[in-house]
Amino acid sequence: MRELSIESFYARLRESAIASASSAPLLIFPSTSDVDSLCALKIIGNVLESDSIRYACYPVSSFKEIHKYAGPNLSSSSNEPITILLINWGCHRDLRRDLQIGPLARIFVVDSHRPIHLHNLSDQNDCVVVIYTRDDENQADLVYDFDVSTVANASELNSDGEVEEDSESEDENESDIEEGGEVGRKRRRDSENEGNPDKLFKKLKRDYYYMGTYHGKPSGCLMYELSHSLRKNTNELLWLACVALTDQFVHERLTEERYQAGVMELEQHINSSGNLDAITSVTLKDGTKVTVPDSSRIAYEDEPRLMLLQEWNLFDSMLCSSYVATKLKTWSDPGLKNMQLHLARMGFAREECKQKYQYMSVEIKQRMKDMFQKFLPEIGLRDFYYRGFLLLQGYSSKVSAADVVYGVTALLESFVEADGSSGSRQFGVAYDALSFNKVEKLGLGMRQAIKVQRAVLRQGSTAITKKGSIRSGSKFRWVKLEDSADSKLLCHPQALTKLGFFLMDALREKGARMKPLICVCYTQEQKEVLIVGICGKPRLGARNGNAFGIAFRSAAEETGAEYFHELFESSWIVLEAAAVNSFMIRSLIWPRIMESKKSVVELRLCGGTAPNPGMVIDAVPLRWAYPAAGNKRRQGEADDDQRGKRRKVKKDKDGGEELVPTQGLLRGIEARGGSEPVFLFKKELEKSDVEAHHNRLMVTGRKRVLEFLTEEEAAAVESGGMGFVGVDDIGNVYHELVLKKWASMGAMVVNSVDWKKLVSNNNGVKGDVLEIWGFRDQNDKACFAFYFRVRLDLTL
Repeated sequence: MRELSIESFYARLRESAIASASSAPLLIFPSTSDVDSLCALKIIGNVLESDSIRYACYPVSSFKEIHKYAGPNLSSSSNEPITILLINWGCHRDLRRDLQIGPLARIFVVDSHRPIHLHNLSDQNDCVVVIYTRDDENQADLVYDFDVSTVANASELNSDGEVEEDSESEDENESDIEEGGEVGRKRRRDSENEGNPDKLFKKLKRDYYYMGTYHGKPSGCLMYELSHSLRKNTNELLWLACVALTDQFVHERLTEERYQAGVMELEQHINSSGNLDAITSVTLKDGTKVTVPDSSRIAYEDEPRLMLLQEWNLFDSMLCSSYVATKLKTWSDPGLKNMQLHLARMGFAREECKQKYQYMSVEIKQRMKDMFQKFLPEIGLRDFYYRGFLLLQGYSSKVSAADVVYGVTALLESFVEADGSSGSRQFGVAYDALSFNKVEKLGLGMRQAIKVQRAVLRQGSTAITKKGSIRSGSKFRWVKLEDSADSKLLCHPQALTKLGFFLMDALREKGARMKPLICVCYTQEQKEVLIVGICGKPRLGARNGNAFGIAFRSAAEETGAEYFHELFESSWIVLEAAAVNSFMIRSLIWPRIMESKKSVVELRLCGGTAPNPGMVIDAVPLRWAYPAAGNKRRQGEADDDQRGKRRKVKKDKDGGEELVPTQGLLRGIEARGGSEPVFLFKKELEKSDVEAHHNRLMVTGRKRVLEFLTEEEAAAVESGGMGFVGVDDIGNVYHELVLKKWASMGAMVVNSVDWKKLVSNNNGVKGDVLEIWGFRDQNDKACFAFYFRVRLDLTL
């Protein structure tokens, strides 16, 4: 059930907790995966204690752990009432079904993960209560063009209404239009959907889940709103809200615009709480002014994008911070010299810069911002400052919210296995580090964060500079960490994700096109690998979030290997190391499927060949342009569309597999009254073959082509060019092309403006394998059939 008001949510939680207090206290299960969860726990704990509500806290690192602590009391056979609060996890799962909740159990959820499972939002489901405000829905990075509550209330609770069900229930009303844009057919489908509530519901449900994952308002900020509305807010709780917002900002979970909106909201709370009017000095009787130590005062100001500057030194912080390192390439000699040169131009001596920041000259600290703003834009550091929060304590103690996030995150992932085990032990240490009076524990975390960041710089620079470290496909990149020493620091989800963002930023600065990235790292035991998928920084107006969760789960199930996909980010998965090759093959095809949701893909695996032995993926589209026919095929009816239908396998005289045309090609050939097709050649498409301004295909199978042509046709090719009709696997689409000799290179090319259209219609990209067949039409003229096949050479 959805609660739109944080006050109503808490009222229901308090009422349920009091009702079940005689049998059990309120059970709180916070996630151990992020700092936001810790902040929300401390705030709600303060509110509950002020209302004298008993509670017990059990940190969990994966979905399965709740059964260990509350399993028997959740079941339908239990006669005891129980109230549970989940913090920063659970909303993306059907809690009523997966936990088999009994009639006396009530589960309350505060979670920033999106999307929320529709069954959890349904008014019919009073066992689960999720806080999801209108402001959160309207200000989200991804905005739905339909009312989520309406779709949720139309969902049947007894159905298996998750993403995997929808992925198997494609029909003509859920498909997209090809890039060419058949507007009339789309309008007809939309009008049919409006007249058919079931079809419309399926489409909206599919759109809802397939937008991918993203994050809503931080849970810590929501809980602070609660404490503020109940007039139970304190300076410490306000600081925790600042840290919660900064956690999402530091880990790239929200857009710049939404972060700025959150900052403005918290600045108003800071102003109204009297922080800025705090007394900083007093005058004694003799007229002497004495500085008064700050008593936990919160301030906001523009901060440099220098990681852990207060705990580190200026030189190393600039050298290793992801923003500066990726812009200046500080891992290289030219980049390092450039950084040192500009520090010298600003008048900062090297010895001074390498001193710990708190011991640096006060004069340099005072001039630092002016110098940075004057010189750093010259070397591309134009967004060097961002709006951040500071906690001032005592005479000189000052810590930024970003540094707290770095330190506490490092504590959460210290000595924790990749699957999250041991997380509860570290949760207690990290929880204490957030307290005002536990500075030494926070310092321990900051020093651990420095080690992690140095490992990110080492491994990131190695991957960028070492050829072949980052493998690239048409829609994605992937990298695997081999260094065992740094793997111990980076084999945790947040740390590995940080490396991924570092690589994406570095590649962007090199001018590379932005693509999703998959990072693979061995766990400490070396028997398993941790895999994280990153789609880039959230952008305002983006159409999709992170869709790797769906791809990872499907790929892991297809491999048949043991895997662990119960972590609280669906784009994180732990897999046995032996299965990583086949897993990657199956998951990396998903960007194309998600790009045109109407594709269904058959995977054929075969051994890789020299120069890099590995695995090769052969992805054959089974259904693309005519979804109606695809649905008939599943129902056993006549198939009107033969495009991409599964090939029949023939054996040649040596017993090997012989290529045969797809049914889509055969249909196009038959429509031309064509003869039996003859396979001519196949080639891996090069850059010049697919670039729009070239409009040509270099023919590699010249001998076979000439054998297929008559003498007159061959002579025409040699002299000025032979016009011919080309068909492809889309069906009923023909292209007027020219085959001619390219005299300057002694080669043969297919050349025409229609070649560009053919490539575009088939989404052809560099690296795809093109199969070409020859046939004769009803007038005995030479024609050619083209089939584009995705081919990925994957070596890990």
